[in-house]
Amino acid sequence: MHIREALPEDNNKLQELQAKCPQGTTLIVSTVNTPDFFARAKAYHSYKVIVACEEGRIVGSHAWAIRDAFVNGQLNRIGYSFQTFISPDHRKKGLAKNLLQYMEDQLIQNGAILVYGLIMEGNLPSMKLVESLGFKLHRTLVMPALAVYKEMEVLSKGKIRSMVREDLGVVAKLLNETWQGYDLYEPTSAEGLSGFITRTPGYSFDNLLILEGQGEILSCLGFWDWRKIMKITVVKRSLKMRTIGLLLDFVRNFRSMPRSIKGGDTLKQMMLTPIAFKEPAHLTLLLRYMNNQALSSGIEQIFCICEPNHPLLNGMKGFVRINTGVHLYVKSLQPNIWMSDRPVYVDGVDM
Repeated sequence: MHIREALPEDNNKLQELQAKCPQGTTLIVSTVNTPDFFARAKAYHSYKVIVACEEGRIVGSHAWAIRDAFVNGQLNRIGYSFQTFISPDHRKKGLAKNLLQYMEDQLIQNGAILVYGLIMEGNLPSMKLVESLGFKLHRTLVMPALAVYKEMEVLSKGKIRSMVREDLGVVAKLLNETWQGYDLYEPTSAEGLSGFITRTPGYSFDNLLILEGQGEILSCLGFWDWRKIMKITVVKRSLKMRTIGLLLDFVRNFRSMPRSIKGGDTLKQMMLTPIAFKEPAHLTLLLRYMNNQALSSGIEQIFCICEPNHPLLNGMKGFVRINTGVHLYVKSLQPNIWMSDRPVYVDGVDM
């Protein structure tokens, strides 16, 4: 068994293995990065994808990103751990631990002071795994899912349009103002925002909406259409999801409601990123406008992730929303490093 960096020619084998490794608890899905397995990671300026091989066969994979972000109010280098999957016939052999330890060694060599990861509520095996490696549950965030099923009224005296290159500096400033005081936030600039738009597969200036009013930019809202980088297929629903489905089917007899998700469905979803606003009401206008765009393109769910009490949630009034808990796990990689009780920022690309 040996671990190496994944290569472009591993694309098909990684997709085949990923398809054999469903994930989730409330909703169990098969997630396959397609057509390019590496597209998921390319949203990050600096990332690594590694594979574990046995007799020339890939039996596991893991990825991480590294960036400079706030920790306790100070800029530091940190790592983000994501997308671990192990061949079903190689589980419970310590392979996942080996991959994560390999990642930690690499992050330490690159000066990272901590690494964090996100685990959906109810995923006890993953929680036990990271806890056995020294990760601590720092906080439980919320991932609201907004149902896209009907056109929404957009009443605005301002102007909604797509972002253009000339907006980069103003939007970067608004992003930094929105998330100032939040740990794990990586401050951006016109160049940094342009780099994200350029390098992220399936993303362009057309993915960013701007609300203008009173001679200034009041809000911006971007979206990443997951259909362009991954195929998500429902394998199984939990009792909670089946119950929600039955409730939706019943209420639909009397009023317009989202369709219920069933096994075998291919999910059509998008994640919001980046998000910035002066007031939640400004964001509401963009969300409603984006809902109508999503409806016309076949999107059925819109996601983001935030603190349970963040003003962002106030901008979602009028939407049918289902909240899912997301556990934020953190491990210190340097002595005397810990996370305070400051609010945290998690970018949509992390999900």
